[in-house]
Amino acid sequence: MVQGGKKKSVEAKLTMFSKIEPGCVEIMLPVKTVSELNCSEHWTKKHKRHKIQQRSVAMILKPIKDSITIPCNIHLIRYAPRKLDKHDNLPASMKYILDACCAIITGDFRPGRADDDERISFSYDQITYPYYGVRILFTFDSSTFRSHVLQLSLDPS
Repeated sequence: MVQGGKKKSVEAKLTMFSKIEPGCVEIMLPVKTVSELNCSEHWTKKHKRHKIQQRSVAMILKPIKDSITIPCNIHLIRYAPRKLDKHDNLPASMKYILDACCAIITGDFRPGRADDDERISFSYDQITYPYYGVRILFTFDSSTFRSHVLQLSLDPS
């Protein structure tokens, strides 16, 4: 958007947060996602965006990764001013975010291996919104979550 000769940024208007409930962990990332398939940017610009996405996931997910149990479903919701093609471009735009999530919760940081775990399923959605962001919902069996919380609350150290 150009307004008064200056380029107006639509990035980072959403706040980063996490919410932990029995059977569900929700995180919100204020990161920009674009279609990687139709993008013809310089490789350094793409690399910078991918690193921002991966570091944002790591910053918010690493402290709470023990709250997520496997098997789980990861539901990624993209917020952006315009929608992408839901069959090809939407999953491609979330690739680096999904890779980072899977690597952290499985502990397998080998490239291309973490999201290959059959115990993890994925789904995607998108919402038209004036600002860019990604909401990630991890859903899993709540009985394993409760026992994990009780174990933590009974541990005196």
